Amino acid sequence: MENKLLGRYGEQIAVDFLRGKGYEILDCGYSCPFGEIDIIAEKDRCVIFVEVKTRKHRKEIPAMASVGPLKQRHIINTAGVWVSENDCRLQVRFDIIEVYAADKVIRHIKNAFA
Repeated sequence: MENKLLGRYGEQIAVDFLRGKGYEILDCGYSCPFGEIDIIAEKDRCVIFVEVKTRKHRKEIPAMASVGPLKQRHIINTAGVWVSENDCRLQVRFDIIEVYAADKVIRHIKNAFA
């Protein structure tokens, strides 16, 4: 499966997973000059910015390892723009969802970074 298609597949799996857990999806694929956020959701009066990492199979190094300090900074800055544009006054959280397509495994890491 091509990387772009694999990424879209993983994002849709993550959206379905979050909805199944009672999250309201506010936006997908939000972008601004600072970067992009895969999923923006709300639950329990908290807005959650979700980075989705999709891999074909589990590997020794977890998918979340690819969300280093630079990527985190881009996500945080992008989230700040979204919060400002939407006059959001809710608590903010940053999560990562790992999707391993062939293994049918989803791992949700809450409060992955701040």
